[in-house]
Amino acid sequence: MSEAESQRVLALIPAYNEGERVAGVVRGALACLPVLVVDDGSTDDTPAHAERAGATILHQVPNQGKGAALRAGFRWALDRGYDAVIALDADGQHDPAEIPLFLEAFRARQPDLIIGERRFTQMPFPRNLTNTIGRWLFSWALGQRVHDNQSGYRLISRRLMEATLASREEGFEFEVEMIVTCVRQGMALEGVPIRTIYGDERSHIRPWHHLVHYMRVIRHTRRATGGTRQGALQWLPLAILPLVGILAAALIILSTRDGDSDSGAPAASFPSPPPVTFVPPTPRPTAPPTVVPAADTLIDEPVPDITLTTLDGGEVRLRDLAGQVVFLNFWATWCEPCQREMPALQDVLDARGDAVRVIGVTDPDQGQTEDDIRAFVETRDLTLTVALSSDLALYQRFSVLQIPMTFVIDREGIVRFRHIGEIEPDDIAAYLDRLGEGA
Repeated sequence: MSEAESQRVLALIPAYNEGERVAGVVRGALACLPVLVVDDGSTDDTPAHAERAGATILHQVPNQGKGAALRAGFRWALDRGYDAVIALDADGQHDPAEIPLFLEAFRARQPDLIIGERRFTQMPFPRNLTNTIGRWLFSWALGQRVHDNQSGYRLISRRLMEATLASREEGFEFEVEMIVTCVRQGMALEGVPIRTIYGDERSHIRPWHHLVHYMRVIRHTRRATGGTRQGALQWLPLAILPLVGILAAALIILSTRDGDSDSGAPAASFPSPPPVTFVPPTPRPTAPPTVVPAADTLIDEPVPDITLTTLDGGEVRLRDLAGQVVFLNFWATWCEPCQREMPALQDVLDARGDAVRVIGVTDPDQGQTEDDIRAFVETRDLTLTVALSSDLALYQRFSVLQIPMTFVIDREGIVRFRHIGEIEPDDIAAYLDRLGEGA
C-alpha cells in the first residue's frame, strides 16, 4: 500500500514487556498501515524489537496502564492528522492480517468504533467464562447488546479518540468506557468477526484489581446511560451477585494459570495479509444543533456546592453565582473541539455582560501544564473564568467521561442542560431561548 493510501489510518500497538512477540505483530501490521508502538514503561527490550521491525516508538514512562497508553497514542495520531487508528495487542492475540476487515467496514459505513468480535467458545477456560459473564453484565448496564466488549482489537475514529482523551481510566477498563462514550454520544458502533487466538502468553491483568474496577465501570455505565432493560436482559439484575462470584472464582484460576505460564514463548509470526486499497471516508456533515435535557442525576437539581480555584489564584463558588446564567465548560488545551468552541463561549460572555458567566474547568495534570493553559488563554485573548482542578471527585460528580462537555445553569442555580461535544453559537442561543434569556 502506498503512503498516500495509508496515511489517514494508523496501527496503534500498546506494549508492555512483549519483547519476544511485538516484532511479529509490527511486521504484520506494516503490510497494511504505518505502525506506532506505545511502549508503556517496559523493563525488557520491547522498544528495541519494535523499532527494528519498523515501528515508530512512543515511550511512556513509568508504566501507566493500557488505557493511558492508548490515549497517548490517540494524541500522537490526532496531532498528525490521522482519521482513525486500529488498536491491536502486542502479545500476538490479534492477527494483523485481519486489518483489512476493519478498513473495509470503515470505508463502507464510516462507523466510529469497530470491535473485533471473538468466538468465546474457542477460548480456554476460564477466559471463556469471564468474558461471557462480563459481556452479559455490560450489555445489561448499557441497555443494548455488545458482543465482545473486552476485545482490544478495534478501529477508533478521530472524533471518538477526541471524545475519550479526558478519561481517567488507566487500565483495561478504558476500552469498556470507550464503548459507553460511543453509545452516549450517538456514534456508530459495529463489529467484525476475528480469529480467537490464545497461546501461552502471560496476561497483564491483575484479577482482583480488574474485577473491582470492572464492576465499578458496570455501575457507572448503568447510572450514566440510564439503560433501559430490554428483552432477555431484564433478568440480569437478579443474577448479578452469583455471576460476580463465578467471575471472581474464574479470575483466581486465571491468575494461577498465568502465573505458571512459560515466559520463553516463541515470537509471534503471521502470514502477510492480502493487499488492500483504503480510500479515506468523506467527512460527516455537521449535525444541526439540538437542545435536549440530558438524562443525568444533576439535571433539574441545584448545582453542587463546589468551590473552584481559578488560574489567577482566586476562587469561585458555584452556588454564589445565582442571578446569572452559567456555562460550566470542561475542556483542555490539546482538545481540538475545545479549541474551536472557545470563541463562541467568549462571544456570549462579551455580548451578555453581567447576565452570563462562563467558567472553563481544565486539569493541568492531563497532557498540559499551567503554562500551556496560560499561553492558550493569552493567545486567544480570553476573559472567561478558567478554573484548574485535578480532583477526580469533581469530574465524577459531573460524569465527565469526555471533553468538551458543557453544563448550563439557570439564574436560580439549577442545572438545566448538559451539552456533550463541541458547543456552537446556535447551540448557545438555543439554550438561552429555552431558559427565557433569548435576545
